[in-house]
Amino acid sequence: MGDTVLGGRADLGSRCDPRPRPMRTQLTTSTGYSPFQGFAELRRIADAVRVKVGRRSLAAALVLVSGIGVFLLVQRTGTKVFSAAATPDWKYLIAGLVICAAVQPLRALAWTSTVRSPVGFRAMYTASSVGSFLDTVLPGRLGEASKVAVLKVAAGPRWPGFSRAGGSLLCAHLLEMVAFVLVGAASVFFLPVPAWAKLTMVVGLPLAAGGLVLLSVLHHKVSHRLPQGFGDFLAGAAAPKRIMLRAGVILVVTWVARWFGVLFLLHAVGVHVGIGSALLYMVVTGLANTMPFLPGNVGLYQGAAIGALAMAGHDGTTAVAASVFTPAAGSLATAVAAMVGLALYGRRFGELRRAAVRF
Repeated sequence: MGDTVLGGRADLGSRCDPRPRPMRTQLTTSTGYSPFQGFAELRRIADAVRVKVGRRSLAAALVLVSGIGVFLLVQRTGTKVFSAAATPDWKYLIAGLVICAAVQPLRALAWTSTVRSPVGFRAMYTASSVGSFLDTVLPGRLGEASKVAVLKVAAGPRWPGFSRAGGSLLCAHLLEMVAFVLVGAASVFFLPVPAWAKLTMVVGLPLAAGGLVLLSVLHHKVSHRLPQGFGDFLAGAAAPKRIMLRAGVILVVTWVARWFGVLFLLHAVGVHVGIGSALLYMVVTGLANTMPFLPGNVGLYQGAAIGALAMAGHDGTTAVAASVFTPAAGSLATAVAAMVGLALYGRRFGELRRAAVRF
């Protein structure tokens, strides 16, 4: 009885006590508490290590596959090919490298037109050139993702956002496809272009143009019904007609410049072709490079190049040397253009370099 009364008084006192008391933490799932919450930092470290190990494994696999490809290429072609490629005509080589490097600011200018935001040409050029270089050494066009990542760092407070940057880049690439087909279409009428190349260009032109039209229609008809990120992406990709016309003209000029760059690089290794054969070479190798499966598209590019030169009446050691030398020279010119872009940022070189490889 006494215990009951005392217990009741204690309970009454506890009810009337205005002082706040600390709540007891219950290890139940209803409160959302987990006994493993103290290991959150360790889990984040483990995830970071796992991602880093995955990247290193991917890099090791790419290096291994590339090494095997180069070994097989050397075994099939012989050392004479590399000797021929190592002794070029320097005046033609320098001319070809200068033209290939000059293409990069033109491509950046076209992307600047489609982005329609005051990002600044320096940032656009750096992002475009770094990504273009990575496209020449990585498989699967991974350099395109790097362009957006580098632009985010280079633009700083003028970063237009992922949706606008990615959408405008897609628009620029579709326009580049249209420009490539328009320039390459001239070869169909007076050069022995293979049937698969003709079919690809015939199908590629309406697909690229149709993609631009589809993006514009989606932007005007359904973008307001989509999440904001998707709507902004469509807005970035659906550039006005005058903007697309301007960017398209610039990209046609870039392909014409590449055409003559290829001509000089072929002459540098002793393959004395005419303007028409150089166009044929650019068209066939350009189609083969649409989606490289190996770093540098090793193997597939060489096969397409040798086939294009054979159709133009050139074969033997010099033709094989050209198939090895031309993409290497193109990568070198693009690397120089990328280094110039990175040098424009001085001490931020390391920050941009990390953004390029961590996209």
